[in-house]
Amino acid sequence: MVADDERPVPLARRLLVGAVLALAGAATGAAVARFTFLGDTNLPDTVAGLVAIALLAMAVISVFVMARRPASVPKGCGVLQIIVTALAGVMLLAPIAPLGLAPDVTFFGIAALLAIQTFANLLLWRRADELLRRITVEAGALTFWLSQGVLFLYAAAERLALVPEVNAWSLIGVMMALYILASAIVAARRGLS
Repeated sequence: MVADDERPVPLARRLLVGAVLALAGAATGAAVARFTFLGDTNLPDTVAGLVAIALLAMAVISVFVMARRPASVPKGCGVLQIIVTALAGVMLLAPIAPLGLAPDVTFFGIAALLAIQTFANLLLWRRADELLRRITVEAGALTFWLSQGVLFLYAAAERLALVPEVNAWSLIGVMMALYILASAIVAARRGLS
């Protein structure tokens, strides 16, 4: 007898999966084009927008991947990882998206989302296995070292008047981009890509 996860996937299902992934890619590409080429955004907003789009796309793809798992595969920490990733994307996008809300309302909404995300992160850490914890620690350490190097070089160049001054919004976009890069590197090294 063949287990459910060992049976060949029907062509119609593979085509449906390909179509959904193509639509997700098209939507992500359109959002990236909007932030990169079509908008009046400055560089820090563009970086934050692109990172937010990447995080939201990763969350959507993760939902799709998790939904396709066989019932015999435990869900693990997938739901919490999706929540944390999606909230990070929303929080990065909220200050630059035209929501039509007063700045203080937007800020308090972001603060509330940060509290929810922090709680979800704590739950994720408690429920994670040793491999996921190790990946989290390694990605955080790599992000720290990458951020430290980039920040030091930029600070030295700024002090020497070689580059313009930056603000905290610029730095958070760079840090989040470095975190995505570090996470991808660590996950690839650990065989989770």
